[in-house]
Amino acid sequence: MARRRSKPLAAQSNERIKREYFSYLKDAKGRDGKSIAHVARALARFELHTGGEAFKDFMVGQAGSF
Repeated sequence: MARRRSKPLAAQSNERIKREYFSYLKDAKGRDGKSIAHVARALARFELHTGGEAFKDFMVGQAGSF
């Protein structure tokens, strides 16, 4: 039986946070799918910029350099 490789904990945590945020944007803020897709693309670029660090370890300097 092949062993599945799981995502690093930071990636799992980030995916959970993004899923909750997208749900918030849709349900509470009434954003449509296109708007949420734009946010998803921006977050993907930010994750590349930070090297996949956990969102919970966010520092203001990361946003400035992004």
